[in-house]
Order: sequence, then structure tokens, then C-alpha cells
Amino acid sequence: MKKITYILPLLLVLLNFSCASSKIEKPKKQEVMPTEDINKMPAAEEAPIIKFKKPEVFKLPNGLTVILVENHKLPRVNASLRIDNPPIKLGNKKGSDILLSALLGSGSKNMNKDEFNKKIDFYGANVNLYDGGFSINSLSKYFPEILKLTADQALNPQFSQEEFNKEQEKLIESLKSSEKSTPAAADRVMTKLAYGEHPYGEVASVQTVENVQLKDVQDYYNKTFNPNNAYLIVVGDINSEDVKKMAEQNFAQWPKAGRLPEAKLPAIKNVPATEVDFVHMPNADQSEIKVVQRSDIRKNNPDYQKVLLMNAILGGDFNSYLNMTLRENHGWTYGARSHFDTDKFGGLFKASTSVRNTVADSAVVVTLDQINKIRNEKVDPKVLYNNKQKYLGHFVLQMEKPATIANQAYDIFINNLPEDYYETFLQKIEAVSVDDIQQVAQKYLHPDKARIIVAGNANTTVPGLKKAGYKVNFFDKYGQPAKPPKMNQKIPDGITTQTVINKYITALGGTEIIKNLKSIKQIYEGNMQNIQLKMTSAAMAPNKSLSQMEAMGMILSKEVFDGKTARQSIQGQNKPVKPEEVEKMKQTPQPIPELNLIKNGHLDRIADFDENEYYVIIDKDGTEYFFNTQTGLKDKAVKHIKMQGREISQPILYKDYKAVDGFKIPGKIIIVNGPQSIELILKNAEINTLKDSDFK
Repeated sequence: MKKITYILPLLLVLLNFSCASSKIEKPKKQEVMPTEDINKMPAAEEAPIIKFKKPEVFKLPNGLTVILVENHKLPRVNASLRIDNPPIKLGNKKGSDILLSALLGSGSKNMNKDEFNKKIDFYGANVNLYDGGFSINSLSKYFPEILKLTADQALNPQFSQEEFNKEQEKLIESLKSSEKSTPAAADRVMTKLAYGEHPYGEVASVQTVENVQLKDVQDYYNKTFNPNNAYLIVVGDINSEDVKKMAEQNFAQWPKAGRLPEAKLPAIKNVPATEVDFVHMPNADQSEIKVVQRSDIRKNNPDYQKVLLMNAILGGDFNSYLNMTLRENHGWTYGARSHFDTDKFGGLFKASTSVRNTVADSAVVVTLDQINKIRNEKVDPKVLYNNKQKYLGHFVLQMEKPATIANQAYDIFINNLPEDYYETFLQKIEAVSVDDIQQVAQKYLHPDKARIIVAGNANTTVPGLKKAGYKVNFFDKYGQPAKPPKMNQKIPDGITTQTVINKYITALGGTEIIKNLKSIKQIYEGNMQNIQLKMTSAAMAPNKSLSQMEAMGMILSKEVFDGKTARQSIQGQNKPVKPEEVEKMKQTPQPIPELNLIKNGHLDRIADFDENEYYVIIDKDGTEYFFNTQTGLKDKAVKHIKMQGREISQPILYKDYKAVDGFKIPGKIIIVNGPQSIELILKNAEINTLKDSDFK
């Protein structure tokens, strides 16, 4: 069966291009710095003075605070309602909050969902309602009507059983579909373990969502959706008198709650000593790693600006310690980041990355090394200076946005900040010293008390973690303690590479079918980001092959080998084929290249994924082939590709085998690229119809 792996780099480029949202700009000509100044630190500059436009603030008798920032440059208004109540525990009814977000906007006592949506569409507005408030973006001339409609949906909801049933079913299906997602599992387990008994530690599951009744959603709404700690933030082309009038008309009758949710919350605790909390994901070819601990920094803390810069140097910026070491130096990941939560009700520090399973243990060690580095070594003054300049530029640019002023006013209210907090912000940033960075790193980073959440394949990851000296605890996908999975199973006596391939031949159709198999041609079609794809592969004994990828009727790539010479073209441009690649093609038996594994592969291990067990054979190039121990068929291959100096794991899944003239061919091929995947469906297959001329 013709391999498709040679076209993967092109597909990856196409997939990444189709997902890209950033513009590529022509680089500007750089000025040449005088030689004597290259190693000289720039002199410290005074932080720029930002002129702040004070927002207008007023309060309704029911407790609703209105924050207004006028900006008449464009005829638009942005508004949001935010409710600043402490979180509450939902227990076995977790999911009530998610369902409330889904149901708000599905109809009020005065207007049904269809009529509401038609009016919003007619006015060309964007409206989003959720369990903690709503957001609006509209033309200023329509804003009064949009605010009236949205406030009615938020304050007078008519929760119907029919809508509830629909949203509950959708949420359950979403949770089920995410259960095989390694990033989703890592997030759930991190949330559950790191927050502990805190309300933020609750995660919705299929079981908890199935427990939720319509009355639970109504009760949650009545308990949390109130004006006592609510803020209406309005920014745009509108004046204060009109906003006051609209606020009173739409929100004055919103009843004040007699009793708010309990503000006393359980503490978030660190572990006594560093431990690895592992989630076994048999399907995973990459591991999600999260180093996590309690965050003790808040915006009203005098150390906040110091921690902001310290984290930028550690993992908050592209040029940070973590990203440059894990991505640039080792080539293990596309990115590594760190972040301090500042939520006043409780937060975490997180350093996270995604790497292939085989280097996960090393990535954990390096991540902790970089955290210890910023604790134990003083940062380069140039690095601190550059990060200050980046933050200064970002801050100044953000200040040009009216929404920034409103959000800062909201921050001041909910975090109990002084009125001049943002006016003096840049001066505090500029005052941070090298010693300050080390001091706050030692104060707020505790790698010796951190949880290391790893979600990946235990077979290839856990042995290295244990060898590195880490205690490893096992958990299921929802953070419940689990038994260690079966790892490194002994290959039974008598099972060899030869016997695995023999069983594969039998599964494909048997020795007689294979003996008479002279050629195969397959056509697969699929869709990627609304781009129509067509893949044609052909192979003919003893070693002829052809592969072609088309997108929207245009040939993206083509490779032809006639048994002696190879031709390759990319988007119409001929590309030379390396002599070693030509030699490899000569030695590859067609139309079943897996036969080559008998002499060029070795049986490495028994692995499991999708609740099945597999014999894993690795060839000389490091590609892994997964043969189902029960059916004998090849269900998966993992190609390790070097791109831009980095090596990434590229899984290919083979599913729904179909018999064509007695020979089994995958009815579906899935090429996985991180969270994205390309699904190709077999449209046509021909056996023994090709001629030598087809490979010219």
C-alpha cells in the first residue's frame, strides 16, 4: 500500500497557512548602531506620562455601578454587564453555569428567541449573553434599542424545557467528544487537583450535566444574577445623560438580592513536595505538560509590577527563558509559556507546553530548571531593559483604546485599587530592578511545591519521569485517582517482525491475493478549512510509485518514480530528488511497502490506544507502525518530521478498511496536526489496472 507520508510537510504548511491570522509585513530597514554603543546599556529613561481620561461613574439604588467613557471618533458603542460575585460550588450539578450561559438569550417573558435574533440581525449588532452578564457591539444610533432588548433577555429570561433539553444534549455531546483530547484532559485534571476544594476546582462531566434539571439552572440564576455587585460598562459615541436615562429605564427595576453568595472560600494549597500527576492518554503522540502552583499575587499587591516583568522574562514573552530553551534551543515544541492568575477569589501560576511523548521527561526537567534559574540567578540587565520597553509600548498602545479606560476603572473598583493606580503604573514598571526580579521570583515561585500535570502516553513517558526521580501519581481524565496502566508489556514468545507482517498480509486478503497483486490506484478526497483536497496514490510492482495532491483543482505536489528515476514538483516547480531518496525508492517493494519492515524494521513494543493493543514496528527512519494485535491491520503510523529546525510527530490513522477485489484498502485516512485534522475519504480504488506508462 503506497505510503502518503512524503506529502505531509506540504499539507502542514497549507494547514498552518489556512489557519494563520497575522499579517506578514515587509521588514523595515534597520539603523546601524555605532560600534562603540553595541555593548553599552541604554540610559534609564523617565516613564512617559499618560494623560488619563477619567470615566464617568454613577450608581443606581439597587447597587448597579455604571462606568461610561465617551469616544466620538466612530459611531459605535460597546457595552458589557459584569457581575462580580464570588464563585459558588455546584457539586453534582456542575454544568448549571454552562447551561445558564447557553440559555440566556433564548427568549424572555416579553420576546421569544427568534424575534430577538431577527431584531439583533436587523440592527447589525453583536450580542453575547452568558452566566456572568452580557456584551454588546452596535452602531450608536441603534444602541438604545439593542440595550433594551438585551437587558430584557438578561433580566426577564423565559427558560423553556425545550431549549434546556437541546442545550443539555449539546453540552453532553461536547464533553463526550473532548474525552479523547489530551489538552482537554490536562486542563480538567489541573483544574481539579490544583484548586482542590475551591469552587474553581469543579469540572463538568457527562454525569454532572445529566444530573442538572431546568430548576437547577433557574435556581443558579436567581442566586447569582443580581445587581448588588454588577457593573455596566459603556464605551463609545454616546453622552452621559443618555446613558443615565437608559440605565434607569432598563435596570432600575432589577431587584437587589437580599443575600449574596458566601465570599469565604477554601484556600488553594500547594503540595508538600514536587510530584507528577499523570493522565494516561493511549491515543496521544504528544504530551501536555503543566507546572502549576498557587498564585499569591494580586493587582493590589505592591509586588505586582515586579512579578509582571519577572514572568515576562520567565515565560510570558516569545524571547522568554522557557520558550527560547524548549522551542529554539531544543526544538521540542512550538511554544512554552507561563502565567500568573490575579483573580481576587483565587488563582494559579502555570507554566505549560506541548511536546512529543519521547521528550516529555526531559521537557519537565528543563522547565523546572528555567524556573530555578530565574530564582537563583540575576537576570541580564539588558533583558530587563528590553522587557520594560516592550511593556511600555504595549501599555501606550492599549491606552489609545477607549475600552482600556473603562476596563481599568472596573479593575479599580473590583480590586480595591487607588484611583491613581494606572496613572503611576509605568513609573512602577520603570522602577523595577534586577534585584527585584530575583526577589519576587524567590517569593512567588515554588518549584519544590509544584504539581507537574502530564497528560500523554504512559508507555513512552512515565519510565523517563521515574528515572528522573519524580514521584508519579496516576489519575483518570477527570482527576480521580486511577491505577497505573499496563506499561512496557513483554512481547510474547514467538512474536517477531516477520510474524506481525505475515498476519498483516493475511488481514489484507491472504497470500494468494497478494501474489496476484500487481498494482493499486487509490483516490481520496477531503476538506480542510473549506479547501477541497484530492489525493491520488498509485503503486506498481516491483517498485514504481506515484503520489499527487490537489487543492481546488490545482496540483500542489506530485512525485513519480518509474523504478529508476524520480521526479518531484511542488506547485508546478520541479524539485531535485536527493540520491539517497531515489535509492530508498528503489529498495521499497510496491505495492505493499510494509514488506520492507521485515529487513529494515524492528518490533519495538506493545502499545495501546482506542482500547486496542498494537505491535509497534519502527523502521530505520524512526517511523512507527501500529499493527492491531487482533485484526492484524495497520491502524496507525507516526512519522517524525523535521520542519524549520524542529521535529514534530505526525500521526496518520487508517480506518474503515474496505475490500476491493478481495484486497483491503483503508476507507478513511486521517492526518492529525495538533487540534486540527485532515480527513480523507476513499472515492475510488483500482486493482491491477496500471501500466508502466502511468509512471512516466
